[in-house]
Amino acid sequence: MLFRTLQPHTCRSCLASRIRYFSATPTAHSDLPPPPPPTGFARLTNRALIHIHGRDAAHYLQGLTTANISTATASSQSGFYSSLLNAQGRVLHDVFIYPTTHSRYFREKYDDPGFLIDVDKTHAETLRAHLKRFKLRAKIVLRVVDTGEWDVWATWGGERTTDNESSGLESEPVGCMDTRAPGMGHRVVTDDGRKPTESPGEETSTETYDVRRMLHGVPQGHSEIISGEALPQESNIDYMGGIDFRKGCYVGQELTIRTHHTGVVRKRILPVQVYRMEDEKPPDTLKYDPETSLELPGAAQNIARVNTRGRSAGKWLTGVGNIGLALCRLETMTDVRLTEEASQWSPEHEFKMSWQAEGGEGKELKIKAFVPEWHRNRISVRDMHRQQNA
Repeated sequence: MLFRTLQPHTCRSCLASRIRYFSATPTAHSDLPPPPPPTGFARLTNRALIHIHGRDAAHYLQGLTTANISTATASSQSGFYSSLLNAQGRVLHDVFIYPTTHSRYFREKYDDPGFLIDVDKTHAETLRAHLKRFKLRAKIVLRVVDTGEWDVWATWGGERTTDNESSGLESEPVGCMDTRAPGMGHRVVTDDGRKPTESPGEETSTETYDVRRMLHGVPQGHSEIISGEALPQESNIDYMGGIDFRKGCYVGQELTIRTHHTGVVRKRILPVQVYRMEDEKPPDTLKYDPETSLELPGAAQNIARVNTRGRSAGKWLTGVGNIGLALCRLETMTDVRLTEEASQWSPEHEFKMSWQAEGGEGKELKIKAFVPEWHRNRISVRDMHRQQNA
């Protein structure tokens, strides 16, 4: 029994309305999700699962994903974060991949290795078609799991792990620790609408979980990692452990490896806070306030310095209430130094977004980027490795 507690280019005009509370229209306070609890769990209704199994499953996925999938991986218990790229090295899908062979439910039904792929629900069929395109003679079977058959949950807080002995689960778990950022918790798959047993804290909504994820600076899905446009390093997939730079060939590898070894990543997705133009002082810390109702712009809105003309400092991606995620030029919007050249950043600089709302009315909001501590730790490790290899 399953863990009983178990593309094509996307047009920018579609992205702003992808999720209800990410719209570009004013939002009433009651429509905003509450702040996430320190310990909790949520059913991720915006995620879908693709089941792939067959004797060639591991080898087949190895040639398509940025993570390293060996034959041994198929029999392990822990899943992992990864992505799939196009031939130009642009991100098509960010995913979690969960091995299933260790689960009694799957062993009783299938004789060969298998995986569940956790993907943005709106692009599950697109990913299935992408996988089928490369199938050729590979001995695999794949399908999109029907809604309600299996569910993806996120849990955080407490000491929950994915092994039976320490978590007290009724069957072998399918899922993994979410290693994209410290404190992100675990991903868990269940069947028949069941909740994970011994889940920590209170149950919350997908929307509340997304607030927590944004506060951690973790992008996810096609409204944030724009399919066919986003680069894996700019989307922090390398920082979030989704790329193995030592593995063999996979689709999109050439540009990704070249950027890693010789390039400088000048833009990255960061958590941001928006505030009104009349506010004299920018926020000192990133804080979600469900009582702050702001009209947010649509996706891909340019960010510019206040009272200054010049090239864009970044692009807004999505948000809720007074927080969001944006693709930011690091040396323009933050104190991060990438080279020995003089930085363009100053603590006195402020940034804004200007756009036209429906009806042609001009709108403006100020915006401030925050660099998560786990980002700074990754930067320190990168600089150390480069010094050692110099």
